[in-house]
Amino acid sequence: LAGDLADALRSRGLSRAAVLRHCVHNASPALLTIGGLQLAYLLEGVVFVETLFAWPGLGGLLYDALSARDLPVVQGGVLVVAVAFVGVNILVDAAHALIDPRVRSPR
Repeated sequence: LAGDLADALRSRGLSRAAVLRHCVHNASPALLTIGGLQLAYLLEGVVFVETLFAWPGLGGLLYDALSARDLPVVQGGVLVVAVAFVGVNILVDAAHALIDPRVRSPR
């Protein structure tokens, strides 16, 4: 482990496992946020992957609906993808509040 935090913890005499635990605890909110955003972008990219590999699914349905100009199906598919994106972000925010007590709102 390298970095100012790890060096400071090691200079205080903490073991390598304790330093790793502190570093993971400090990095987990950022990792959770980035991981949640990447998962949401992965859900949005399903249209391209399913079209490219000719897999059946929501992405293929959206592509076929766009090609046929079937607007109600396109609107429904975009709504499903948008709700999935918002749902993933809500779950990430809730998990962030569980991990980091500084994020919780005061009562």
